Amino acid sequence: MDIQMMTKDPLEIQGIRWVIESHFTGVKLTVLDSVNELGEVVQRQGSHFVILDMDEWGQEFEQLCSLLQQKRIRWLGISSERIFQTAYRALTFRAEDVLFRPFSPDELIKRIQQIRFLLRNEQPFSVANSTNLIDTYAIDYPNFFLTEQNAAVPIMMVALLTPNVETLQLLYHALQRYPFPGNYKMFVLSEFILCVQEPQRIETIREVYNSFLVRWKERMDEPLAIVINMVPQESSVKEIYQQTKRLTKRIFFEGYDVILAEQDQAPSREMDPFLTPLEQREWIEMLEKHDIKAIKLWVEHEFLTYERPYPDPEMIRIRITSVLAQIRRHMKSYHLQNSSLEAAYHEVFHFIVHKPVIHQIVQKLLKFTASLLQQVQKQQQEGTHSLVEKVKELIELNYWNASWNLTACADALRMNKSTLSRRFSAESGQSFRVILHEVRIREAKRLLQDTDQPLEEIARLTGYSHQTYFNAKFKQLEGCTPSAFRSGM
Repeated sequence: MDIQMMTKDPLEIQGIRWVIESHFTGVKLTVLDSVNELGEVVQRQGSHFVILDMDEWGQEFEQLCSLLQQKRIRWLGISSERIFQTAYRALTFRAEDVLFRPFSPDELIKRIQQIRFLLRNEQPFSVANSTNLIDTYAIDYPNFFLTEQNAAVPIMMVALLTPNVETLQLLYHALQRYPFPGNYKMFVLSEFILCVQEPQRIETIREVYNSFLVRWKERMDEPLAIVINMVPQESSVKEIYQQTKRLTKRIFFEGYDVILAEQDQAPSREMDPFLTPLEQREWIEMLEKHDIKAIKLWVEHEFLTYERPYPDPEMIRIRITSVLAQIRRHMKSYHLQNSSLEAAYHEVFHFIVHKPVIHQIVQKLLKFTASLLQQVQKQQQEGTHSLVEKVKELIELNYWNASWNLTACADALRMNKSTLSRRFSAESGQSFRVILHEVRIREAKRLLQDTDQPLEEIARLTGYSHQTYFNAKFKQLEGCTPSAFRSGM
């Protein structure tokens, strides 16, 4: 077995050489210094297996990987960058795997053992062995949607789903590299990848796909669900496909990173997706009481306790939007329609319509509802905060500013100046100006007692532009001048 390796770390080269030569016989390891040199060797004499340092990635590296793919030479990547981009490149150019530094000798030994096994048993590079299935089964895309043709021999279907359709390409590359047993054919569809293959025992097929799922999670850490249609059938390919597609809806309830091997086709449970008048009343009361605990219990009991046979996921989505409609009415009644809340509301609606798993939808809905009710409570608390208290708070914050007055206070409260003056006087029993001067003189007394600041500076710090006016207001409220107050202490 000839192995070519391209990496620039001398210690790493020495370590890999020792691992290979001490654990394998009949293996020849050749180390190349550059991508171009390795490409020339592969072009000239070929190779059984190549180890590449992916940290050297560039245009020449991509050309080399394309050459390896063209010549059907298996390769293993090693990298210091544990990022999605590295895994994406490895899958795009059909690497057997990527080892992220620091990796153990056992990991390298395991990968080389797998490659030797595949080479000895002449495992195909991709899904080329599915050509027998194409000829024998005569199955292609039109059979799923247009024709009513029966399969020539018994078949089974397996659907592989990810929540992000952008990941389907990577999933397809990974499936092409995996040594599935028997005859099969892969089909890339808009929502999932479909594998049509020979029927096998449930234990066998579970073991095969569980092995693929484990390998996928090691390399990508992206959600993946596998739905195996084991239902006995004598139907057309189109009917079997439609049945398999219906089975994929169970992911809505059971989530990802699972293997569902279905041996029965129970019909969907019937349900009314809309809230009853009694349920609407219950929601109005829970929202009015701000009872997030009761809301949480209601939502989790309603949407997270379904058992087979499951209802149609679309009916569930409609029912959740009925709940969201009650929350929307509550928002309008409390005038909670600012831009941030509107954006959050539409995000929840988008979740309900598009998210593939009900658990995610429920968590998003509860988080939004809790946040909304907190804002309602805050608004109500602010509403009970009297006008007099609000004005006094603003005076305490602004008394030092000589230009701050009733007009500025009214602007801060978004009120008409005359209305503010009238309401404040009626509710406090004192005018705005009296309270403002009381606060300023109170602060002046503190400064006279605690500091040696000159009177002119104290006047300025307490909001008086002229010391003469300060002296007059001080005497009016305290019965003596600032100088007399300080000397009498």
